[in-house]
Amino acid sequence: MLAGRRYRLYLTPGQAEQATRASGCCRAIWNAALKQRELAWELRRERVWAIAQMAELPELKRAAGFEWLARDGIAQSLQQSLRDLDVAYRRWLAGRGGRPRFKAKGRRESFRLPQGRDLSVRKVNRRWAEVRVLKLGWCRFRLTRPIGGEIRHATVSRDALGWQISFCVALEQPPAKPNGGPPVGVDRGVAATVALSTGELHSCPGLPSGQAQRLRRLCRKAGRRETLRRRRPNGHRRRSRRHQRTLDQIARLKARDARIRADFLHKLSTRLASAHGLIAIEHLRVGNMTRSAKGTLAQPGVNVAQKRALNRRILAQGWGELRRELRYKAAWHGSVLVEVPAEHSSQTCSACGVVHADSRKSQAEFRCVACGHQQHADVNAARVILARAVNGQEDGGRIWPLQRGEPSRRRPGPRTANPRWRAA
Repeated sequence: MLAGRRYRLYLTPGQAEQATRASGCCRAIWNAALKQRELAWELRRERVWAIAQMAELPELKRAAGFEWLARDGIAQSLQQSLRDLDVAYRRWLAGRGGRPRFKAKGRRESFRLPQGRDLSVRKVNRRWAEVRVLKLGWCRFRLTRPIGGEIRHATVSRDALGWQISFCVALEQPPAKPNGGPPVGVDRGVAATVALSTGELHSCPGLPSGQAQRLRRLCRKAGRRETLRRRRPNGHRRRSRRHQRTLDQIARLKARDARIRADFLHKLSTRLASAHGLIAIEHLRVGNMTRSAKGTLAQPGVNVAQKRALNRRILAQGWGELRRELRYKAAWHGSVLVEVPAEHSSQTCSACGVVHADSRKSQAEFRCVACGHQQHADVNAARVILARAVNGQEDGGRIWPLQRGEPSRRRPGPRTANPRWRAA
């Protein structure tokens, strides 16, 4: 079984500079390879793949003006960038992802080390360890948890809070037996991130109030400075140091908020997968739900500001990430994840099954117009989801983890408004 281990790197200034250059080389190779593929298709209607492009790398490194590529780039990482571009292209052609795009400087800087045998890790003490990275030397990282397995490959990346290294580790773990826990229904919402059929409500804490206020203040300041920058004539629109410092402060606060959300989701998903034998959730197309309502010049949208605010709140809850974590943690802990259709779950009574829009009195209150059953609206929806999973698997439940031999990704093809569901 493969698992991920992420640790914070504490690089020296020289190592940080070299890591930045190595990630920049990978970005340059990605962009050049993507442009070559686009031109080959546009001019000759030919597909160019990673094997052919990797054969041209040595010649490119020896070319005049590209000495920096051989000096700063890591050969394995450059080749891995081309393989990753292959994967992105095949996913796009199969209808499972968007078209590959060019990478911008300063966004998601990273490089991958695909051969685990080239990574040497030594423990300094119970809190610190070191890893030997090509062209960086021994890099110290905080040993917050044991690695616990054979390292297959690693990724060095940077966000606004610093550098991290992520190990892909092969663990020797036998298949988990069914844990025998009680089933639970999970309703994902906005006011409360998660409502359980047991009556529990869990909300993502987010940034503390002081930091949240500071983030809003910095965003307003950055907006004012961006407006002034755009009013300048062409050739004089470079960001000032103060403007860039404000953007860096915003990025650090947003990265901290993302880590708080990730910590909350991991703890919640682990608790659900280990304590319950069956987890029922709705199948939600978050991408469609958060689509912009702006419209076009010919057909402008309505309630655009309200929809934009709702989209931000939905994305801040991490609905898709929670589903992704539950899928693999259910297999780890001997649980089963079942996805059921989401139609009218918030308008259905969990006591009598009557569907009526007037039963939803408010965002938090549900009172059935037929039987008078009264309950928190999100908890009622969670119980409806659980009932659909337990009583209607043969009619409408997608079960994770899938059985061996079944495809684990959506097949390419047109999407219908009411997709048919089947049990794996």
